[in-house]
Amino acid sequence: MAVEVFFVISGFYMQMVLSQRYASAAGFYLSRAFRIFPTYWIVAALALAFWPANGFRDIASLGWQPAILVFASNILIVLQDTLLFLGVNHGELFFTADFHSTAPQLSSYLIVRPSWTLALELYFYLLAPFLARLRGVYLGAMALMLTGARLAAYGAGLDHDPWFYRFFPFELPLFVLGMLSFRLLRQIEVLPLLKSKAVALVAIAGLIVLGQHFVLNVPEQYGFVAAALAAAVAPVAFTAFKDVSVDRFVGDLSYPIYLVHFPIIQFLSNDYVVVVAVCLLVSCLIVVGLDRPMDRLRHRLAGENWNKSHAVPPIPAEAAFGLANTADSQSGLRPDLRPRADVDSEIANVR
Repeated sequence: MAVEVFFVISGFYMQMVLSQRYASAAGFYLSRAFRIFPTYWIVAALALAFWPANGFRDIASLGWQPAILVFASNILIVLQDTLLFLGVNHGELFFTADFHSTAPQLSSYLIVRPSWTLALELYFYLLAPFLARLRGVYLGAMALMLTGARLAAYGAGLDHDPWFYRFFPFELPLFVLGMLSFRLLRQIEVLPLLKSKAVALVAIAGLIVLGQHFVLNVPEQYGFVAAALAAAVAPVAFTAFKDVSVDRFVGDLSYPIYLVHFPIIQFLSNDYVVVVAVCLLVSCLIVVGLDRPMDRLRHRLAGENWNKSHAVPPIPAEAAFGLANTADSQSGLRPDLRPRADVDSEIANVR
């Protein structure tokens, strides 16, 4: 469920940055690429240092088709999710509705195991500039139709992994809900009570408790319902905590921590203290030595792109988008989630 909550938050922030910062879709794509790929490649390179030597021979022995797919997806990120829907038989790829029943599992050759989520994020980013310009009613209709398709698939027996949280069309509604959540921000931002940090903490705690209830008492394929409720919490949390400086620091660390933690567990240690300590150390080094310089480069590129064309073309949700010019001028969010004045989200993070 945590991954799906992140998809909602990603949609929220992508709607925000697209509303105020990018003069073209190309500028947005370039910024996302600079944010996602360098850190991923660094973590993948570190993981490769511990990769067993026979792992490469095993990949080569799969056959040229699956081997090319595995190597290419590990480098380019895209199509990593596709490995969860494919199997190998005598060097030939075939579709499978249950990758757990195949041997070998192609997803086991991912250098950074959680990075399949980045593939979904890249697909979200590809669509985001176009979704950001759709009327809310169309976004809502899209979310409802795709959620209906998800439930229909469950009825047809596709209610297991990877269908219930790794299949892009079924996860897109969560990203869309996040975008709608940002559009709602202006409506609740004017309510003093909802600016209260205490109210925001209660809302966040309520989401955590509800999520725990779902994990313990509801079939996991319906965890997306609890994740969707993050769309209601995101505007409240953002309004209350957008000026808290620690938010930027936590945001900067979140992406490398997410990528680094699994290779550490896989190749180094599963001791909790060791994992946390090494994750923090490596992530801090990545943020200081790579992310911050890359952010400055992204900011310059975004500034040049902005100067070529002053504003993003008008979109139907202009009232919500207008908020972005003032809502967090002192925001502590990561550089690429801050307003144009601070210019350029990461995120999403993803994630």
